[in-house]
Amino acid sequence: NEYCMEVTPKTLADVKGGTLISYEGKVQLLEIAQVPDENVNEFKSIEKFKIFNTNNLWVNLGAIKRLVEADALKMEIIPNPKEVDGVKVLQLETAAGAAIRFFDNAIGINVPRSRFLPVKATSDLL
Repeated sequence: NEYCMEVTPKTLADVKGGTLISYEGKVQLLEIAQVPDENVNEFKSIEKFKIFNTNNLWVNLGAIKRLVEADALKMEIIPNPKEVDGVKVLQLETAAGAAIRFFDNAIGINVPRSRFLPVKATSDLL
């Protein structure tokens, strides 16, 4: 496999986490920011979407090289409105997991919860 995403069972604490879907014959990552407002509650359901992305990714470097050289790694920009020091800003993001759709033989592998260690800031590593 060229790309493997570790996923783990979704709990009520994880309802905003990205999940894997099958779309147009490819495995793809769906993030909450991509979901229309009227479908957010469905996205948050732990019954409908039972897994979420741990952001532990295993990628074949030769496959990355092939995609970069072919200029085929066209990552979607995800706008994320935020407020920083009282100023409204628009943060433009990409999701590393979203690259899954560009790889051949991409898979998600269900791993134990112990494999999920959320890191949002450098201090989380201490």
